[in-house]
Amino acid sequence: MQDLSPFRSLDFWIAVIVALIVKIRTTRQLSPAKVMVTMIVGIGAAGVSADYAAQVFGVPLPIAAAIVTLTAEGAMRWLLIGINDPKQIIELWRLWRKP
Repeated sequence: MQDLSPFRSLDFWIAVIVALIVKIRTTRQLSPAKVMVTMIVGIGAAGVSADYAAQVFGVPLPIAAAIVTLTAEGAMRWLLIGINDPKQIIELWRLWRKP
């Protein structure tokens, strides 16, 4: 289902909300204010790029919205964790650079 309206379809929003709830319930490293920031970033990313992700991955729009939401929320979470403790970002960089 491809809905180009600015408010999207109900299944789009259900996928985004479920993805955010799963992500938030599985980690407790951030304060409530920072959790809200990650949620806003995830929702914004889904609104902006879910259509593109659906085309690239060849999946329905709600699934693409969930993928984009989880990815954006996770990236923002790591950024906020790194701001609080730069050692964790350095350790992550070392793990990525290992051959």
